[in-house]
Amino acid sequence: MFFNAVTIAFNALLLLHTCFYLPGYFADRSSCALMTVVATAFYHGFMLVFDVFILVKTYTTTRENKMFLSLMTMVLLYRLGSSIADLILTYSEWDTSLEACLFHQNQDTMRHYTFADISCDVLATVGSLALLVSGSAGGISSLVGQLLIENVVRSGLTLALNGAVMYVAHSAAMRFDDLSLTWMIQNYILLQLMNMEHVYKKRGQERYNIPVGMDEPPTLSGHPKSIIQQT
Repeated sequence: MFFNAVTIAFNALLLLHTCFYLPGYFADRSSCALMTVVATAFYHGFMLVFDVFILVKTYTTTRENKMFLSLMTMVLLYRLGSSIADLILTYSEWDTSLEACLFHQNQDTMRHYTFADISCDVLATVGSLALLVSGSAGGISSLVGQLLIENVVRSGLTLALNGAVMYVAHSAAMRFDDLSLTWMIQNYILLQLMNMEHVYKKRGQERYNIPVGMDEPPTLSGHPKSIIQQT
């Protein structure tokens, strides 16, 4: 249930963000500010959902480690706080001379929420790598080992992606069009990474004879070579 709910929430929020973000280019005086607030809220919504997904999936494969849970909670609260700050400080205004809606992205809040996304990616990557190196996953050919490799690949890709966003955002020659294009590329890649989970899940069910109705990732038992499926 968790995976399906997260996937639906992510896709719905991304779709709503697109529905409000693109029309923002053609907003009139009355809808200029509102379009920005709503689109920004949906943007932070689907980014938070993605961060929650990669961290919770990593958490369940680390034997629900308490230290990982504490760090996960901290970075997610940091992401939430920076999102709220961005909603308050980022705005659009109607320019009467240009007769256009001008978007003003707050650089400080963007720096913080992008760094929070990077922190989530680093935590998921390090947590998965630590478990793989420790050998407690039962080898890379085991179900848990495969899940950890998927976590590393996914979080590694998003880490590189968020790093690129931060670079573009703080480039001296940065234009809003460049930032907007970077955001669109980011959204597309995250969408593919999220929905590819359905492919991974199906392959895992076929390879390891997992019941089709089982949605939660497995956790490790006390024995390093054994796997207990959550029900």
